Amino acid sequence: MQTQPILHRFSHMVSEHPTVIGFRWSHAQSWGATWAFLFSSISFYFTLSTTLHVILLLFRHRSRPVPVGPFPAVHSLVMSVVSATILAGTLTSAAAEIRDTRWLWGRSKTTIHWLLCFPLGTRSSGRVFFWSYAFYLSRYLHVMRTFFTILRKRRLSLFHLFVNSIPIMMSFLWLEFSQSFQVLQIVS
Repeated sequence: MQTQPILHRFSHMVSEHPTVIGFRWSHAQSWGATWAFLFSSISFYFTLSTTLHVILLLFRHRSRPVPVGPFPAVHSLVMSVVSATILAGTLTSAAAEIRDTRWLWGRSKTTIHWLLCFPLGTRSSGRVFFWSYAFYLSRYLHVMRTFFTILRKRRLSLFHLFVNSIPIMMSFLWLEFSQSFQVLQIVS
């Protein structure tokens, strides 16, 4: 009996809240929404990771990892909660968008078509794009794992840096150009 109101409140918070509904991707209003920010943050990530790696190689014995305490576990817990919230928000928001805008019936033949192809002229605003923006910001939290890896295991590869940078660029492009495939990518 008590579960129903909790689920209703949660659904309201992730898909019906005015902040979620009123979201609009804007260079002036959204943090991190400029091309300059994207390229400078990724450059900073590459530079800081490489610098930390080199400093540890020069001044710390290779067999002794830097003690990081519970920070990696706390980071993993936070990322799990954030990811679960983004997943729930994306799913409920996609369902609400299909229900409210009638994209499913008006311009698309099937639900799958809507998930793969937004209608032409779709702007980066509303529920689904709010959660895409949350996903974009969460990618910046995700790259912190690189620093834990460097501190604990002393491993750094160019491949690792690129693998963590690509989702940041990809999610930025989703928002900048109203890309359709974002709903399925975030859910997967």
